[in-house]
Amino acid sequence: MQDVEAVVEELADRDDAGLVVAACWYDVSNDRPNYLMSQFDVQNFLWLTLPQLLRDPPVDLDPMPTWREVVDEAAWFFERLDQPRYAAICRGPRTHEILASAQDAIRSFELYAQATHESGIMPPPGLRISWLDHPGPREQALYDAITRALERAIAAGELDPADDAKRLAVAATVLDQLPDGHTETMQDLMLAERMTTLGATFGSQTARELLVRVEPDVAKPLDLTPELLLAGTRPLGQVVHDRDGSGPLCAMAQKLGLLDEDLDRTDEGERALAHPVLLFEAVVGGFATPADRVAAQAALPLLCMLILADTIDVDMLLDRVAIVFFETGRGDAPWPSDSVRSAVYELLADMRTVGIVAEDRLTDFGRRVALTGIRTRAMQARDD
Repeated sequence: MQDVEAVVEELADRDDAGLVVAACWYDVSNDRPNYLMSQFDVQNFLWLTLPQLLRDPPVDLDPMPTWREVVDEAAWFFERLDQPRYAAICRGPRTHEILASAQDAIRSFELYAQATHESGIMPPPGLRISWLDHPGPREQALYDAITRALERAIAAGELDPADDAKRLAVAATVLDQLPDGHTETMQDLMLAERMTTLGATFGSQTARELLVRVEPDVAKPLDLTPELLLAGTRPLGQVVHDRDGSGPLCAMAQKLGLLDEDLDRTDEGERALAHPVLLFEAVVGGFATPADRVAAQAALPLLCMLILADTIDVDMLLDRVAIVFFETGRGDAPWPSDSVRSAVYELLADMRTVGIVAEDRLTDFGRRVALTGIRTRAMQARDD
């Protein structure tokens, strides 16, 4: 193995520009010996961090080296490590364009975002994961593994950076990889981390306890084959297909954004109609992350309790949801307000309409929706 740290020390001793690059390596290596930077690391340093340093130099660098000097030292560093592709990025026209605009913060960031997108190495949005600005170690490991997998495929000529479908396929294979020493996949490890984060940030002890209780079920593999989902989504899909203008199921199709107010199919409706998985995801989104703020707050504890309960006790559901609202400071008292009652009643009524609930219990389809909904809330959480 190459002694990367020895090269970094040599780099830092060359001049102030080399010291800037060395400091970047120490920052991204995060105490990992002989860490080899990824293309993501290189791009972020050259296109995002360096422009910021040029606008606001460190107090211990006076004067700050020019961007050309820093780029030359970075290229030297990567050539010493036998990484000519990274050296070429340093000397490339994209890097020069961004750094030449460094004093214009808005313009340089726009160029950074455009260049990063065009590189094709970022995790595709089709993964349905909202990446946190301050991730935990498992999320960071998964993010890094995805960007490196995309980088390898693009560098080998096996992947067009602009082919979003194939990028998604490459990234999806990483989710199921087993890290050394683990029997859980990278996605499962991140889910467990995110479930903990979701409970910690929700602001309710009751919600945290519910999440702990459902986590074993949420973590289990869930069969979401199209044939299986079709049985649950067929009635809604038929309404979207026929654009039937009557009945509560039609109203649900509109609420889920599949039909517009004129009963024309939306773009989302067209996509969902083409595949039962997308229709299932639309249903999950409607109940896991409803647009109404009160319903969105009630949805998570409600889904948890429906999974845990053998039968539906509406009074118990209302009481527990009200406690969650009280614990999070969104309710004035630990009993159901009119708005909480209205939100829970409407959610349950809509669940009956689409077949999530039948009589006094979750259906098999409904259990899949509820479990996937909790996963969705965890994986699409934000830290802002």
